[in-house]
Amino acid sequence: MKSTWKTLNDVSDQESEEEVDDTKEIQIEEALKLYQNALKLHSESPASSEKAAEAYKALFESEIFKYDESISEYRRHELYGDTLVFDTIFDDDFEPSPVQTTGGNESASNTLHQIIHLAYKNRGQFLLETMQHWIKEHGSDRQEERSKNLVMVLNCFGEALDKDDTDLDLWLRAASVAALLGSRRITRFCLEAVLDEEDDLIDSIMRLPGLEEGFAGNQLKELVFKLEDTLSLALPPLTSFKRKKLSETLKRHLNPYPFAPLPSDIAESARLGDTKATQARIVIDPRKWDWTNVGEALLREFQLEVGGYTNHLSSPAVVINTPIQSHGADPVEAPEAPGAETSKSGEVPLVDSAADGGENGHVLPNGYLSTEPAALDTSDGKDVVMERQADTMEPKPKEAELNTPVDDTATQSRKRSTDSAGLPEVAEGGRSRSKRIRARDTLPDTSTSADSVGLSSGKQLENKLYPYIHADKCLFEVINDILERVGVSGMGSPEQLRVMLNDAAAGNTEQELADVAACSLFSALQSGNPKVAASITSKDPPDYGQMTRESGLSAFLGFSRRDTLRSSSKPLLEDEGLLDFAEYVNANWFSIKEAGFAWIERMLCPGSLHIPGGTEQMRTSKYMHYRWSEELKQHLVQVMVRFDETIHPRMVDRIAKMDTRILNARADGDAYYLSDWDNAQIEMTQTLFELHLDVYSLIKHPLSGVDATTQIRQKDRLDRWSALARDTIQLRSGCKPDLDIDQLALRHIWASVFQLNVDDDVQSEYVVQLMGELKRMLQSTGHPVIELQNNAVMPEISVTAVEGELARISMKDFFFKVFDHDETDPVAVIESLEPILEPCIEYPPDPKDGVNTGAERPDRENSLAVAPSTHSGPESETQNAAHLQEMTEFLKTSNLRFRLTLWHRLREAYEAIDYTPKVLVCYLRIFGEVMESLRECNFRDKPPAMRQADMASTIRILDDVLSRALTIVRDDKGVFECLTYEQLQSSMTALGQALRILTCANNLEDRVRVGHLTGPRFDGLPPGTFEKVTAKLHDIQLRAWMLQYHLLKEGIGQNASAFPTPSEDKFEFLRHVHYATGVRGFAHAAGKLFLRLAKDEILQLDDVIDGNTRDAELAQLLYDLYDIKVFIQPADCQDYGALHESGLDRRTATQLLPFIMAQARKMDIKDISKTELKGAIDKVHGALGRPKTNEDMSINRKIVTNFLKSPINPISLFGCLKGVGALSTKQVPPDAAPPATMGWYFLMGDIALNKFRSQKRLTQSSTEDINFAQAFFCQDLEFSVDRWETWYRLAQANDTQLEEAVAWSVEKLNSGNQELITYQRHAIHCYTMATACAVRDAGVAPQTVAKVADMYSDFGTRMYASTREPFGMHAFLVREAEQRTYSKFEDHGLYQNPPFTPLGLYTAWKFAAVLFKRAIKGKPERWWNHYMLSKCLWKMYCARTNDIPAPTETPTRQEVVAAIVNAINTLPEKRERGREPILEPHYKLLSVVHKLFLRKDVGYKEGDDLLRNTPYSRNIEGPENAEDWKRYITSVLKALRTADKSGWHHRMIARHAHIIYDDTRDDLAADAAKHEMTQHMFTKTMNVQVWKPEYERPGRHFVYTSRYTRFFNGLLDQTGDKVSMELLARRVRRRANDFFEHTKLWQEVCMQYLRLLRRLGQIPESHEEVVFKSINHDEFAVLAARLEAWSQSPGTQDATLDILRDAIELKRTNNSLMRPLLIDDLIGDTYAVLYATVAPRLPPLPTEQQAQNPSANIVAPYQTGAAPLLAVQVDGTSETGPHATSSFGIFHSNQLQTQPPEPPPRGRTKPIGRREIQRRAEAVANKPTASVATPTTMAIRSPHSVHVVIPPVPGPNGENSVPRKVSEQLDDLAKETSTGVNSVANVESSGPASVHTVLDDADDESELSELDESEVRLMQENVDVDGSMLDVIKDEDEGLSPSAEQLQLEGARESPEVDEEHEDEK
Repeated sequence: MKSTWKTLNDVSDQESEEEVDDTKEIQIEEALKLYQNALKLHSESPASSEKAAEAYKALFESEIFKYDESISEYRRHELYGDTLVFDTIFDDDFEPSPVQTTGGNESASNTLHQIIHLAYKNRGQFLLETMQHWIKEHGSDRQEERSKNLVMVLNCFGEALDKDDTDLDLWLRAASVAALLGSRRITRFCLEAVLDEEDDLIDSIMRLPGLEEGFAGNQLKELVFKLEDTLSLALPPLTSFKRKKLSETLKRHLNPYPFAPLPSDIAESARLGDTKATQARIVIDPRKWDWTNVGEALLREFQLEVGGYTNHLSSPAVVINTPIQSHGADPVEAPEAPGAETSKSGEVPLVDSAADGGENGHVLPNGYLSTEPAALDTSDGKDVVMERQADTMEPKPKEAELNTPVDDTATQSRKRSTDSAGLPEVAEGGRSRSKRIRARDTLPDTSTSADSVGLSSGKQLENKLYPYIHADKCLFEVINDILERVGVSGMGSPEQLRVMLNDAAAGNTEQELADVAACSLFSALQSGNPKVAASITSKDPPDYGQMTRESGLSAFLGFSRRDTLRSSSKPLLEDEGLLDFAEYVNANWFSIKEAGFAWIERMLCPGSLHIPGGTEQMRTSKYMHYRWSEELKQHLVQVMVRFDETIHPRMVDRIAKMDTRILNARADGDAYYLSDWDNAQIEMTQTLFELHLDVYSLIKHPLSGVDATTQIRQKDRLDRWSALARDTIQLRSGCKPDLDIDQLALRHIWASVFQLNVDDDVQSEYVVQLMGELKRMLQSTGHPVIELQNNAVMPEISVTAVEGELARISMKDFFFKVFDHDETDPVAVIESLEPILEPCIEYPPDPKDGVNTGAERPDRENSLAVAPSTHSGPESETQNAAHLQEMTEFLKTSNLRFRLTLWHRLREAYEAIDYTPKVLVCYLRIFGEVMESLRECNFRDKPPAMRQADMASTIRILDDVLSRALTIVRDDKGVFECLTYEQLQSSMTALGQALRILTCANNLEDRVRVGHLTGPRFDGLPPGTFEKVTAKLHDIQLRAWMLQYHLLKEGIGQNASAFPTPSEDKFEFLRHVHYATGVRGFAHAAGKLFLRLAKDEILQLDDVIDGNTRDAELAQLLYDLYDIKVFIQPADCQDYGALHESGLDRRTATQLLPFIMAQARKMDIKDISKTELKGAIDKVHGALGRPKTNEDMSINRKIVTNFLKSPINPISLFGCLKGVGALSTKQVPPDAAPPATMGWYFLMGDIALNKFRSQKRLTQSSTEDINFAQAFFCQDLEFSVDRWETWYRLAQANDTQLEEAVAWSVEKLNSGNQELITYQRHAIHCYTMATACAVRDAGVAPQTVAKVADMYSDFGTRMYASTREPFGMHAFLVREAEQRTYSKFEDHGLYQNPPFTPLGLYTAWKFAAVLFKRAIKGKPERWWNHYMLSKCLWKMYCARTNDIPAPTETPTRQEVVAAIVNAINTLPEKRERGREPILEPHYKLLSVVHKLFLRKDVGYKEGDDLLRNTPYSRNIEGPENAEDWKRYITSVLKALRTADKSGWHHRMIARHAHIIYDDTRDDLAADAAKHEMTQHMFTKTMNVQVWKPEYERPGRHFVYTSRYTRFFNGLLDQTGDKVSMELLARRVRRRANDFFEHTKLWQEVCMQYLRLLRRLGQIPESHEEVVFKSINHDEFAVLAARLEAWSQSPGTQDATLDILRDAIELKRTNNSLMRPLLIDDLIGDTYAVLYATVAPRLPPLPTEQQAQNPSANIVAPYQTGAAPLLAVQVDGTSETGPHATSSFGIFHSNQLQTQPPEPPPRGRTKPIGRREIQRRAEAVANKPTASVATPTTMAIRSPHSVHVVIPPVPGPNGENSVPRKVSEQLDDLAKETSTGVNSVANVESSGPASVHTVLDDADDESELSELDESEVRLMQENVDVDGSMLDVIKDEDEGLSPSAEQLQLEGARESPEVDEEHEDEK
């Protein structure tokens, strides 16, 4: 059967995967790209509408819209009809299964439906927007075209809803489009679709915040109600909408299309029974009851009508919704016309509305629209404000006033509760109000009780705002104190600022002039004014006034002046007479144009105003009597311009009729007297003429931005009204010929003259002449003053105004030259403008003529100033001074733009001559002018919206000025040389005002940040606009603080007496500004300029009183800038959210070095690597980069390197103690290596060194840190070799390298590594230089003295350690390569000799003692110095005894003991927790005293007295006599060992063993010492447990290990413990890296072990030669074979055999480490003993018995080689005799040969070689294999089995050896033959051969018995070779080293011991 399984990776060529059709996915992806492109073009400006249309066209022509799935359900039913069953066309054909996985096509289907849905939805939106834009541009289109477009839009929405009918927003949009189209059915269907499938949630629609459902339900209810469908109203879901109304504001907000009517309004145009189009009326619903909002509503309705957004059957009438009609009723219904259409506010974007609140109505401060019905508040009887019900998110009590929009033009309305709105407490289906709101509503204003919830909320808010409040408080206190000393008024207090903002938000308009700007900025940001946000975040340059001739002259001529308008004292017009006007309009049938004309007439026509308190109608108008708001003026101008086609003809008609009446009266001969109506028409015409002149003057301004076409049209209107006004004045004059020039005539003349002034075709001379005549006319009429407060061009008619205009015209030439860019002489501009702008400047008088001279004196002849006379003399000077004074006064009254233009012109002139100090002065004066304008009354009197707009433009100007000024200050150091102290004070004052204003924005942002307020949303701007605005304000604020700081520095320099601690003041300034801005998270704003400034300044402030605070502040700055933490206390680090820079540059890193090094010095150098300061240091070091190459430093590097490599000269050592010692290096200038100059490399090296030394290492680790430390120290020495601490640390680094090399392994010590000597020499050389430099240059400060003492201590320790093992004075020797060559005087030959005598041992100890004495002088409390001094003194004391050259005078024992006692006395009284006591001095005292006692230098009593200095002997009874000393010293030692709980101090154990053993050295003492050592130091497996104590010198541990091993090995030798000695030998051999001088130690151990084996086995020496010297080789071979067979018997037990085996094992263990001669001697001697004692008594082997027959000669020669081949055929001896019948009869000799062979000739006697003896010994030493339990029987050609039993043979010691079976013997012989006797490893490693295998082989080789005699003889001759040749062959096979198999065997045998060793270590 063929298998069907195959591997996964087996791919057959005949098989192919099923191809997947991915065409659909590709087409969908292509359609998706088309959709994205269309959507992108759609989102752009209307200019891309054509491209967007083409993109949509390409999208709908794609393949996906041709799929069957893309067809709508309705279309599918039309196409397929009855064949369509359950929409199976969309189902894929697949077999049903339990689980259906989604495939690629199904995913594509989902994506397909989404794309189709979005494509139709956005295309419909695009068509709608295109239609709206076309109407705006071209006016109303035809009804048919509009309906056609709307149907297309509706079809698109329908197709989209077919794919996704859950899109509620699209259903609402479809309802609005259907309402716009006029389809009630579709509108109702769409609204019902929103509520479809929501039956379970119908009852909760109005309770839950589902605005779409709520809006749809509300609109559906209203629509059904208007359709009079009472049945639907009684059914769900409309029953749940009872008494539920949405406010008009919310309706307008939720209406998807503001230009479309609400869905519910579609029923009004065709209500049942309403068929008369003549009864339709338009309801004008003003948002606020005043003239401004009524005019805005009329204008908005006119725009709707013009734009085609209304659908009136005929011209409707206008009805104004008055407060009386609105109270308690629905404002959309009018009593006169029930079917009237309501005009919605804010639906036409074409009308420019400046009303506060935006186009879509008022928005609550928290960004949510009101969801309650609007109500009217008529409590004041005057201002009626459309109220909004408070939303569910109620403001917190103490901050609620901040959530109210600021409105300065009307009385602030309060939020109303549900009770005041006439609503129930709990609405049906709604939820009850919160307890906090209900409690708040019940509290009267005068109540003294506190709302607990409100207080709690206020406390929480205060706690949240505390960091910001505290920061502002500290900042204002510091800044106010500094400004006060400068002589500048402070910034006030932050508490007052917050109270002011709260009052302003609560509606308090009584603010100081200085606070108006702050409140305006706060209100603009809080209310989300989009214009302010767009202006602040705009990237366009600010508008100062362009530097052109036209703009300058326009500003000069005052065309934009409005100060008189705003400074008028007349009352502000609000709603006076508005109700009468509304009743008048409602009573008549006025169209929108007629209503607009009526509104204009009421505003301008005299006689229409009723003066309160008057008795009759006074002939005055609202134009003359009231002051208009800016919004009212804008609306009136727009109505006047847009309704001009209606107003002008009607006025012309009225004037024509009046002219007709006059003509008729004259024709009749009667005089015509003008009536009041006639006079009113004349004055109204004149007023319209003046207003059109005002409009034309404004739009003619170069910066107005009005296009030329609009200017021409307005010019035409002005000419028409000018002509009409002139005609009316003429008619008036004709009717009153005796009438003098009155106010109306003066107004007309003034307006006519100004009309000529704005005409470019009229010469200025003519205008001046007319002005002169006008002036004389006014003077002749008694200097009248006519105030036209609502006209910007002619706000006042008076002689003063005429003189001002004449002055402007007369100075026109002057300013023409000033603003002329062709003027190439900047000096002339400076000399002309500066006296005007800076009138206080006085030029030094000329001593000759008393007038100004020099470069600073204005040149009167070349000056640009217009002087009345060009002649010199007193009269000319007086006239020039008067003219200059006149221009100065003129500038004081000019507007801000004009002054800024002049300052910029002066700045340009100074820039042209590159004089930056004066440029900075100009910028500062510009800043001051701008800030001063915010404190004027004109700014306060502006409407809130205009104030906010002015604040936005002002902020942009301030930002630009600050940026430019800071650039100058940073680039030029002497930039303040022209700044006077008064100018500095004024500039700091202006900056303080600006910062106070900007702080208001911080307060708003704080409330948003803590969650008290939500971020304002700016309509029409993308999300995140508030963050962008605040970010811009943050930049400006920080720039202002920076410039203020620079001015403060200059002020301190000019007035130093006011600042006794200038550094402290500057630091506090920077610190508090950083904290106040950092805690708000914008300290990094303005491109981190402030952070860099603060960093640079604080780095220079070294004399700050609180240095820790200064360092912490600087560390915070560095963290904010570069993300490096250099704090001493980690808690000081504050995360201000700064955006860190990517890295440091070299200059900044070099600048930070002193500070970072100072921070590092405050910390323990060992702890730096564990802190974040180390990361900062590494980052700074990385920024420094590689040091620049310097030739001098390279030379110094070579000098230092050669010095460190040189041998140690004793003279240099002695000289350093006197300060003698230096290197001849080159001096490196500091500029060549700034980091080295500051000691940076030393710091880096010190950190790396201490990092390594402070680590607790359990194993050997990398020395990378030490290498780094050495490299850094060498870099520091390259700069200067006189720095003693650098030498000292470099010596420590070399010491550490040395310690690390010898602490973990003795390998380098045993191998004689030259690296250790190099480290010692380097360290000693560095200590020498450090000592010399320290003696010369070290200071006397306590810290320095302590460091020097440590250096002496380390130096002494290094010297002493180098003299002792394991180093042993090798570092002081002079190597052969270091010897110098000298010439002999006698024969002029050359010889080599050391250049100096190396340091002696005694001298080294003496030198170290001197160092320790100096260390004790510096640090007498350190016990280590005393302890090491005692060691040096003791070595010196014992020098003579130890045969060391020493002087006659050596230290006394008293000095030695005194040093030890001092060490004990200076031990720390309290040891650290968890640490063992320091026992080294105590043990040293015990050891020295005991040695003194043994040397007989002290007696037992004196020894007792000396030992009483250690506390461990105080409780021990002293010795009674000398014999009792051993007991006493042992007791003290036990006390010390008891204190050593961890058992680290191994020397005490060894000392105890020596005390036990050294006295008698007998076997009993040896056993006791051995017991002591095995209890604490040597384990049962002979593992040496010697640990390094804490204060033991590195490397010394291995010396003690070797010493203890020697001692213990001697004990084992003496006690005869062969087993332990064998284990110890193995341990020593294997652990070569644990013993110092391992090779020497191994030789000693081997020698002792060999002696022990000889002694135990009683093996005489040279016994081998005695036994084998005269023995024949053949005889030796026979006996050796017997001996080998005997040794392999399992029952063989013999002591000598064991000795032989131990010797062989030792040889293997040695592995040629020691010369094996002695081991071979023992092996040969032991084998000789066995051969002489055992071999002779062994019985012959079976092979020997077979050799007795004649046929035995065939196999005799093969006993050692071929024996197994034949011996296997013999199963045993015959039981009945040699010739008995058996299975072996065929092999009998009588059968093999018929004649006896001739005996072979005997050759020379072959000697027995030593190698053969070694091989025979090894063969004997091999342990026997496992014996077979049952007798072995073999059947070879016979069914019988014969057993051969060897009788017991007495052993060499008399015992009987267990007999072995012949089969086992044959097995061993077969192994020997096949593997060779020398292959011991194979014998031991392989298992015993199978008996059956041997027998099978013998059976196969039985054919040898059939060979003839000649063949047998030939084989014998070939095999019987010379024994020497066989020895040579075997020698070559064996080799001198053990084979790999032997090593493996050794490892296998030792593996159990390794495990035991690990167990002991654990």
